[in-house]
Amino acid sequence: MRSTASAVLLVSALIAGGVPTAALAVDRDIASSPTVVTAAAPAVFFADDMQRSVATGLGGASGAATYRMSDPRAFSVSGGAARAVIRVPGTSVAASPSGLTALDTTQSVAFTVPSLPAFGRGVYLNLQARKTASGFYHVQLVVDPKGSAVLEALRVTGSRQVVLARTTLSTRLRAHTSIVLEASVRGTTSVAVDAVVTVGGVTTRLAATDASSARLAAAGAVSVGGYLSSSSSAQQFAFDDYRVAVAPTGAGPGSNSPQPTPSQPSAPRPSPTPSPTLAPSPTPAPTPSPAPTPSSSVQPDPSSSSTLTWDESGTRRHRGAPLPGVSSAPIPVGAVIVDGSARAGGTGSASAPFSTIQSAVDRASTGAVIVVRSGTYNEDVTVPAGKRVTIQSAPGAQVWLDGARPVTGWRSAGTTWVVDGWTAQFDSSPTFTRGAPDGTTSGWQWISAGHPMAAHPDQIWIDGAALAQVGSRDQVRPGTFFVDTAADRLYIGSSPEGHQVRASSETKALSIRGAGTVIRDIGIRGYATSVWMMGTVTIEAPDVTLQGVTVADNATTGVFVGAARATLRDVTLARNGLLGIGANLADDLRLENVLALENNAEHFNQAPVSGGVKIAKSRGVRVVDSAFLRNDGPGIWTDQSVFDLTIARSDLIGNLGHGAFIELTQKVDIVDDLIVGNGGNALKINNTGDVQIWNNTIVGGNRTINIVQDSRSQADASVPGHDPRRPFPDPDMPWTSRDIALGNNVVGGSSGACTLCVEDYSHRFAASELNIRSDGNIFQRTGASQPAWLVVWSRGAANVNPFVFTTLDSYRAITGQDLHSISIDGRPVTTPTGSLLGDVSHPGVAQPRPPRAAAWWTGSVDGVGARMP
Repeated sequence: MRSTASAVLLVSALIAGGVPTAALAVDRDIASSPTVVTAAAPAVFFADDMQRSVATGLGGASGAATYRMSDPRAFSVSGGAARAVIRVPGTSVAASPSGLTALDTTQSVAFTVPSLPAFGRGVYLNLQARKTASGFYHVQLVVDPKGSAVLEALRVTGSRQVVLARTTLSTRLRAHTSIVLEASVRGTTSVAVDAVVTVGGVTTRLAATDASSARLAAAGAVSVGGYLSSSSSAQQFAFDDYRVAVAPTGAGPGSNSPQPTPSQPSAPRPSPTPSPTLAPSPTPAPTPSPAPTPSSSVQPDPSSSSTLTWDESGTRRHRGAPLPGVSSAPIPVGAVIVDGSARAGGTGSASAPFSTIQSAVDRASTGAVIVVRSGTYNEDVTVPAGKRVTIQSAPGAQVWLDGARPVTGWRSAGTTWVVDGWTAQFDSSPTFTRGAPDGTTSGWQWISAGHPMAAHPDQIWIDGAALAQVGSRDQVRPGTFFVDTAADRLYIGSSPEGHQVRASSETKALSIRGAGTVIRDIGIRGYATSVWMMGTVTIEAPDVTLQGVTVADNATTGVFVGAARATLRDVTLARNGLLGIGANLADDLRLENVLALENNAEHFNQAPVSGGVKIAKSRGVRVVDSAFLRNDGPGIWTDQSVFDLTIARSDLIGNLGHGAFIELTQKVDIVDDLIVGNGGNALKINNTGDVQIWNNTIVGGNRTINIVQDSRSQADASVPGHDPRRPFPDPDMPWTSRDIALGNNVVGGSSGACTLCVEDYSHRFAASELNIRSDGNIFQRTGASQPAWLVVWSRGAANVNPFVFTTLDSYRAITGQDLHSISIDGRPVTTPTGSLLGDVSHPGVAQPRPPRAAAWWTGSVDGVGARMP
């Protein structure tokens, strides 16, 4: 996980990483005053290919000074590599080129571990810069016994350690594999600490900016070394091709001087892949593709925006984001420019743009506007806490944050095709808890027997068409793929010849931790996001806006909102594997002109989470002028103590679950909505009170309107769903389906047992005791007995069996409800898209709207049903 210092400070001994106290080895003469090196131009000041033989120590590189070592007995040189052994757990070794003290440096080295650690937390391979008696910057790769690796950048002053950034490599390391580590430290008023690690052609980048008062702005020594966890046994490692490049004075962030890069080590060096970040902690994805141009993460666009059109048939008007490339937002004066085809080391100007979005974010000041030129950027971007930026496309530019990369090198293998060296491994934990198994109780099982691979984030496309993942090689057929993690191979069942094959290589697109940040007019697709990562885009700070953004074809959830006052405006969420939008503790959330369609593309069970949008524990939510289409699950689902919800002027069409599922919610306005052709209940109200349901067209579903009460009690702390920020019990949240008013709706087309259904499964409340009120509606049934009951009406404790009414007259006579309503049997009253047929006469049916409903209604005074165009 990349985590900038402004976002999180991890101080002192770190359980999962950091520099243990014993690792703070200081070279024996580090406190002396060697000559400060200042180069007139970027230059490789020190290079050592280890072509010598030294029994004890490191000797000296050809034409260069010798090393200063923390313990010469730990080092030797043979076979073209330096050897180091750490015999005592909890200790470290380090070697510094003698006489080299510099301010801005870039180091590179090729590490090898002859065997993975046997147990414990493993070995920490590191590069250090600006080393003085008071502190240093420290970049390390932590390798554990399973080959998992974490890349970290830290500032160390005395015994205090601050993690500036961290990410987990998606590639598992193996013994004898070359690990090329680079570390760059530049600047004084703001210190940029960058790290790059390349393993087997897969590159991960880490970037951090240290602008704190504790930053290290003085020149110091550099070193290469390692630390052994106190819980591990003695460990060897090797290193060679050690190089140090020294920048000219003042070539740090904000300077126009180009940044130096060291001579390339012998290992291959593909384009850097920005490190994945996630809240709470991600497992990013590897990049198995061949090396692209090293200066940029931009790739050829695999599809034109013209192919990204969505079937919105049946909606009242177009919803969601415009196609990428139609933005006309101007470029403001002083904007920071990004161009993926630019050379690395730019300054963000129009003539010298940054080559990655993350570089621009890292270098930009708060309030900056970052303008991105056309391209496909294989990045994982973090906006750190304390930094407010706007990221937008250039006028007319098609900009995609793309989690997938091309895969080549296929060969025929019987009836399949295979590529070797596929090291991508993603976490397939099926729940919001990393490492936890699937649930076993009803309603808490995420994975169905029919779709056992749903939680596996791997994704592959051939010419833009998705393949389906299977669990073994012998299951591979045309249109499917299998990942053989044991053999590092990928199999596909469709020929790649003459086609472009792309596979997911990143897990996260955006982690937004800077309050007030705006993301505008970009597309996001193809990320291998695990369930527990919460979303491909995570909003983790208040007052964030997404506008004109498309989020499509990601492995699980498209966007997760976990902070107050977020706005999603003109946003499309399409074909994401689990959920379009998830939200929790997202007070004052605004969804405006959102299009969520065909989400839960991986076919997780509909409960506990699935569909277009699910919102929990949030207050003051507005969903307006939006569309939720053909999601495998509910179109909209609110749950677990949502208070003050409005769903207005929106279309919920063809969802496989409920159209709208309003559960454990209070104070709800459902006004001018078109809810048509959904597979579950069209509208389900469950343990939810103070509800206004006015001027909606609600047609289809196995129960058209289903108002139910169950035994869950807000006073029972053991029942999930309480808002931890609220008093217990919460007086605003009774969890009772009480005070519900229905008026001026068109209600019909039920395929179940009833059209209007009010039931209390706890057998405590009659519908009259719950104050359910209904009038001014047009009811419809396909026939006099389809469904069998027009209305089901709870009798509560008086009789566990509810009233069932087959006619409107009998229902009126007993309940006194719907005195102005009409009921029509044996014929439709709407067109297939929900427009009221012209021959349906309804004079005197419409009733005065209460103020809350009237505030959202823009149709005629006597209108019944949703307003149609």
